[in-house]
This record gives sequence, structure tokens and C-alpha cells, in this order.
Amino acid sequence: MHNVEPIVPKDDGFHEAKKLSAEWWYFDGVFSNDYSFHIGIRTFTRRKRGRAILFFELYQNDTILFEKKKRFPFKDVETNYEYPSVKIQNRTILDFNIQQYNNQDEWVYHITCTIDDTAADLYFKSITQGFKIETDKESWTVAVPKAKVTGSIEYAGKKLPVEGIGYHDHNWNYTLMSALTYGKGWYWGKIKSETFNIVWANVLKRSGLEDLLAIVNMDHDGFYNINPEHIRFETKKYSKYNRRKIPSLIHLSFKETIDNIPVDVNINMDVKHVHFTKVLFASYWRYHVNIKGSIYVDDKIEHINNMQIMEYLSMI
Repeated sequence: MHNVEPIVPKDDGFHEAKKLSAEWWYFDGVFSNDYSFHIGIRTFTRRKRGRAILFFELYQNDTILFEKKKRFPFKDVETNYEYPSVKIQNRTILDFNIQQYNNQDEWVYHITCTIDDTAADLYFKSITQGFKIETDKESWTVAVPKAKVTGSIEYAGKKLPVEGIGYHDHNWNYTLMSALTYGKGWYWGKIKSETFNIVWANVLKRSGLEDLLAIVNMDHDGFYNINPEHIRFETKKYSKYNRRKIPSLIHLSFKETIDNIPVDVNINMDVKHVHFTKVLFASYWRYHVNIKGSIYVDDKIEHINNMQIMEYLSMI
């Protein structure tokens, strides 16, 4: 069972690596006007040398509208060790409001991204408690499991006001040896209801075993770390995308009592659209899935029928 801990802003800051490793900040969201997006900042560095890539993808009705990326030498990137902050060529991309955190204990991010004729100007305000998992193989902080997102998106000469629900996480300490020895891929996603949120993952080990994870957040409250022995993860149907058969229906369920609080989840994720790309040598599918089911915590049950983003990455 993973050791899951609360976080401080430094956990979401830059982590300098002595060995060549990948680090990335990931933001996504689903808006109320049928748009959804991903913005990512990915670095490949060793002792502050390397490169960075800025990503921006926009979807409408779950279908990709554009996929933009821009590469930079790491000497053009300015980061911060004490809290999340990224500037590229003196332009702020990721700005964490450290003053608001110090004064009000609020996690608020401002994300600005311009690539070619596309742009995003977004504010993330967290409504859940973040957490982290650190091992000698890799490190992962889910700084914002669930956030209110507001701002604007620009593309094709249009400027769209947007609002919705977002998510932010951050990985580091991920080296080539991690990929070769730790896992051959993973499934990952999140499930949002009115006042609950679930971040889940299934890391596919090279040994053939599965490493299951599920964290249940309550809005403006703490989280529950589910024992992986109680998690049931099933792929029920397969469809061919990019010459590979990948799951098109996924079932996730678990039932556990933690500190005398019953937690019972039963979810189906039905794939509606898949966007394929490559992450270095790995194949990557970003899914838009229709999520149906229920989350029960203590004496409260919430039913779900909404669209969310998940992913499947394969290194083989």
C-alpha cells in the first residue's frame, strides 16, 4: 500500500536531478461549453542542462481541435525550488499565488500559454486537498485533485470565455531506468462528482503484476487512501486505435471502511474518443470517457454521469 502524504508548495516546485530525468507539470479540465483541454510543461534535464517542451491541446465534443507543442533549451527556462513557478523566455507560464497560500492556505494557479495562433489564460483554484507519493523509482504529487477553472481560450481568431472543473499533477524523478525496470505502462484517470473526487491509477509492472491506487477526496476536506487489495480494475471491451487494440470499457470498484467511515465506489468508464500521440518512445492514448456510477462515503451517495479525461501509456 502506497504511503500517501499531504503536500506543501515545495512539493510542486522544480526538483533538480543529478541523473538525466523527466519532470512534468500537467493541467487539464472539462468546461461547461463542451470544450476540454490539456496544458503541459515537460522538462528533460541533468544538472539544469537539457530541454523543455510546452504542450497545448484543445478538444470540442471530446474530439481534438488542435495539438500544439514548442521546444526550448533549458537555459531559456526559469523555475523555482520553493513553490511551483515556470517562466520560458521571460514569459510566465505557471504562476502559483504563494501570497494567497501563505495568507489563506489556498492553492491558486495562473496558467498562460501562447503557441502560434492559440492561447490560454486560466485560473485554477483548488477545492480539494493535494497529496504526494514518493518512492526511489519515481515521485508524484497530485497538487490539485479538483479545481474550479475560469479564464479564456483563443484559437482560429476566436476568444472563448470558459469555466469548468480542472486537475493538476506533477511527476519527477522519472529516469530511463524507471521506464526499463519499474513499469511497462499505466492507466490513470480521475472521477468527479458534486462533492467527491477520485484519482486512480493502475501501473502495469514488468513482472506482470498490477500496482493499483485510488484516493478519494472530499471537497474542502481530506482524503482516503484505499487499500489496493480492495480495488477491482477490469478492462471489459477492446477497440483498435492506431493499429493497437486498447480498452474501450473499464470498470473500477472498491469497498472499504476507513476510520469507521464506509467508502463504496462502483464506476464504469465508456470510451467516447481517443487521441493518440507519442511520449518519447512510449505510445500514449488520451481518452475522453463517459463515466457512470456512484460514490458512497459515510452516509452520502452521489451518482455520476459525466465526461472526464483519462490516459493509457504503453512502453512496449
